Amino acid sequence: MHYICNCKKDNFFDKSYTYWENREVTSDELEIINFLDNNKDIVDRSILHLGIGNSYFAKKFSNKNKITGITISQKEIEKAKSLNLLNYQFFLFDKYSIDFNNFLKKNKFDLIIDTNLKSYSCCKLSFEFMMQSIFKSINTNGMLITSINGMKWFKNLKPKLSFSFKKLFFFKLKEINGNKDNVLSPSELEFLSQKYNFKMSFDEKLCYLKK
Repeated sequence: MHYICNCKKDNFFDKSYTYWENREVTSDELEIINFLDNNKDIVDRSILHLGIGNSYFAKKFSNKNKITGITISQKEIEKAKSLNLLNYQFFLFDKYSIDFNNFLKKNKFDLIIDTNLKSYSCCKLSFEFMMQSIFKSINTNGMLITSINGMKWFKNLKPKLSFSFKKLFFFKLKEINGNKDNVLSPSELEFLSQKYNFKMSFDEKLCYLKK
């Protein structure tokens, strides 16, 4: 991966790291899924899912929409492949990278889903670079949806060699506490939405940015 900043980064792509492929869907993602389930207009849309996890989101919506997912975990990619879902493609990307930016330049989406936009960013420069890329890739009348709870996260990921009696030695991505500056305030998100001419609105659990 290539980046716009010079921050020191761990390499998540040199080994087949396990992360969320066999874990339960987070409550933050379920809230977005429930919103979309109740929205009858979510049909024949191109949807980008940042952080595919166990691909439950794709299983829910790929029958009526085209789903594109990205992840930094090779094991999540392998899980996605094993599902053999139609209308589902997935890529190994760090969303803060130049590589992902170049991907977005060639692709447009009606809906982008990310439960934690800023939590794992290395710096403000990389975060704002990603947000610019995302905003520019959303079609007219499209929308970015994120979790209000996810906006409060400030996690980091570390590669780790681990052991279990079932798997023996294996590589995984471990969540640790990150930079508190990665808490995404409503005012910061409002500033970015206005900069790129998006209208921001909230309900109790979710934030919506509409073009």
